[in-house]
Amino acid sequence: MKLDDIPGHEGYGAPILPGGEVARSATAFTRDFVGYLAACSCGWTDRRQHPPTPEGAKEAETQWLRRHATPLLAAAPPSWLVVKSNVLCELIVNLAAERPLAALKLLSQVESWQRTLLDQAVAAARRNGASWAEVGEAMGISKQAAHERFRSQVPSP
Repeated sequence: MKLDDIPGHEGYGAPILPGGEVARSATAFTRDFVGYLAACSCGWTDRRQHPPTPEGAKEAETQWLRRHATPLLAAAPPSWLVVKSNVLCELIVNLAAERPLAALKLLSQVESWQRTLLDQAVAAARRNGASWAEVGEAMGISKQAAHERFRSQVPSP
């Protein structure tokens, strides 16, 4: 299973070999196995074992979706919006090269609404139960940095 909005994460039912180890290579699929675990191409695996049947493989994929992919999707921006953001960035880079004062005016406007939107998104995440660690991870900063930056603007949940 692959979802466009979470690149680098492909879910599958990983065969469990008789010794209990998870098969990590295609050659293992031809050997005997005793069940399936939900697994992801990023290295994540679940603990719950599913039967060694086609239905068990499907159950493992469903478990990957529920336990691993869904939380990642909740924090991933939609791919269509990332594309639009990248296009906007490229257009502003071109504008800055051709008309730097116009680019500065536009970037000043973007910065003013970006700050407000960032505060609103952090507040919404905290209201929905996100920890400071989760907020920081989504922003690419530490939980301490997120807390220090937003604690005065964002009430505790």
